[in-house]
Amino acid sequence: MPPERKCKPCAQTTPYKKSKPRVQGKNTPKTSAVNAPKHAHSHLTLHDWLTVVAYHDNNQPITQQDVVKHFTNRAEGALVFTQSSLSHHLSAKGRQDDKEHLAPTPMALSSKKVRVVTRPDVKKSLFMWTKHMEEKREYITGPMLMAKREKFEEAMNVPPEERMKSDG
Repeated sequence: MPPERKCKPCAQTTPYKKSKPRVQGKNTPKTSAVNAPKHAHSHLTLHDWLTVVAYHDNNQPITQQDVVKHFTNRAEGALVFTQSSLSHHLSAKGRQDDKEHLAPTPMALSSKKVRVVTRPDVKKSLFMWTKHMEEKREYITGPMLMAKREKFEEAMNVPPEERMKSDG
């Protein structure tokens, strides 16, 4: 029988020593330097993407990298995205997806993500109930919507595997 493998015992560690925050000296001159903005990529709205694609189409010949630089440095506010995401939206499939996303509702311009409806009948019932509640000038909360959705799913005999499990 082979001998059991054992590890050497590790030395006990202590928490690291916290460094004190740097204090500016009293005699240092003021500076007008500003912190560089963080360029974390965030999802653009559909309106932003349509603006970017229109800019690309109206300013030919222009490279995709130049379009990215233009929107990163523009005065009205930076739109930060990568060249690969721009390439996706400029492709025929990307343009078609954007048009299909815009077609059902004009509010899609402000959305960042396509919402997929798995049960249109439940959605329509919730929409009609919401309109009814608004006509009565009553407030609707998230928990009320979730409870009503569960009742509609039961009333419409939605199979349990098709029911929405999340709270949103």
